[in-house]
Amino acid sequence: MRALIVLLLLSLPLGAQSREGLSYRIQLWMRGDAEPLETRFHLTTTPVVRSQNRVQKPRMGGWRLEAERSQGTPYAQATLLARAERLLYLSGSAPQTRPEPIALRFGSRSMQVHSLEVPRGVHASLVLVEIAPRLLALCDLSARFEHGDVARVELHLEEIRSTAGLAPAEAGTALLSTLQVWARDAESEPVPKP
Repeated sequence: MRALIVLLLLSLPLGAQSREGLSYRIQLWMRGDAEPLETRFHLTTTPVVRSQNRVQKPRMGGWRLEAERSQGTPYAQATLLARAERLLYLSGSAPQTRPEPIALRFGSRSMQVHSLEVPRGVHASLVLVEIAPRLLALCDLSARFEHGDVARVELHLEEIRSTAGLAPAEAGTALLSTLQVWARDAESEPVPKP
């Protein structure tokens, strides 16, 4: 009987298992394509790795992204997750963030909205939410590009399961670096001749 129960539990789809963390959907439109590449994934944080040193320096853990198996090919999922990792924000406030006088509801939870300053020349809109005290997470990102292979990218927070185990990640402000790269790229784009 126990073997049958174990077999049934192992055969359940991955999505049926309880999952902590944040669930996102990313869509990426390549220039000239009518349909986007798309996948859903889950973000969880990993604990701080302890060294054998007698003095433990303060450190942050990492994060882990896991795509849903049922969506897209493994190659497309790997490509999208690599991009998503550079577009995420899971950290405390930064000089570029500002609380807004509105809140968003996720299920029964109401969360304070924060805006994120977008550099000049970057065509993007961004929204962060405070998922725990002094912990901001990306809620929505929409960006379009005039040049290059990528025409548009969108990243949306779809579900918040549990924030109990979430903490600021070491690479939690990766989105800020990406915005700076996009701003440099926008400045270096050739101006069309009249």
